[in-house]
Amino acid sequence: MAAPWILTGASGWFGRTALWEYEALNGSEALRSDVIACASSARLIDFGSPHGPIQAVGPEALGQIHNAGGLIHLAFLTRERVAEIGLTRYIEANRAITGSIAAFLQHNPTIPIITTSSGAAAVLDGCQPDLVGNPYATLKHEEEALWRQSGGNRMAAVFRVYAASGRFIKDPSLFALGDFLSRAIAGQRIEVRSQRPVIRSYVHVGTMMCLFWAMLREPLAPGFLQVDACMDTLSLVELAGIITRLWGLPEPSFSLDTSLEEDYYQADSGPFAQLLDRYQIAALDLPGQLRETASDLPVRP
Repeated sequence: MAAPWILTGASGWFGRTALWEYEALNGSEALRSDVIACASSARLIDFGSPHGPIQAVGPEALGQIHNAGGLIHLAFLTRERVAEIGLTRYIEANRAITGSIAAFLQHNPTIPIITTSSGAAAVLDGCQPDLVGNPYATLKHEEEALWRQSGGNRMAAVFRVYAASGRFIKDPSLFALGDFLSRAIAGQRIEVRSQRPVIRSYVHVGTMMCLFWAMLREPLAPGFLQVDACMDTLSLVELAGIITRLWGLPEPSFSLDTSLEEDYYQADSGPFAQLLDRYQIAALDLPGQLRETASDLPVRP
């Protein structure tokens, strides 16, 4: 058996997409023989495959793996979990995840690692950490520093995600894109609620995961690489207009106050596009991304 690929966070939005794309590229049998899916506990993960769910191992199994070929690390508690479990437990849980991956990498000293971070971490570049005021960004920034240090003998690639499209969104109401598309598939007029201009940079998660698998097969030279995962940058008003036209809806409702400061969360798409070109990954265009995202959403009542 060839050295397996390890996928952490396999039950999450990005993790299920990674499973989906690997199976689409290589087949069901290859997925189940090539990839060890790791979740917060041993469980079956349903990722929409016609071949059924995949068995995931718990994090304790990582300590028993010494022949891995590479790691895609997607496990992390998202920012909304702070309200659910409290700040102290949130910090402890995410640091435990990071610590378990750091220990795994010590036992697998040269394997490539690819991981997602957040555009929120960019706010802390050159600034003091703020665990109380911004725990998610601070913990992501801490994790990035570990992977930067581990890049001497391996490719250590960190992709900062700003906003995302694609199947498997867990709670569409948390994202403007999910809300807009939920309204669209229900035949409802889209409403942009923010009065300030809002700019977002989107990456298609499926395209990103195809890139990750390709980079594990053919890693770049050892060293640390940080890339903003960005394919399309547009305002929420522009996004609402595109969705409106695709679904044949009445014109979206919005009331912008241009005197207000822009709310921008955006990145340069150039380096990400260069990697897609290097690995010959065909990027799904924005209308295709929107249709795919909508296909997996529940119908709005």
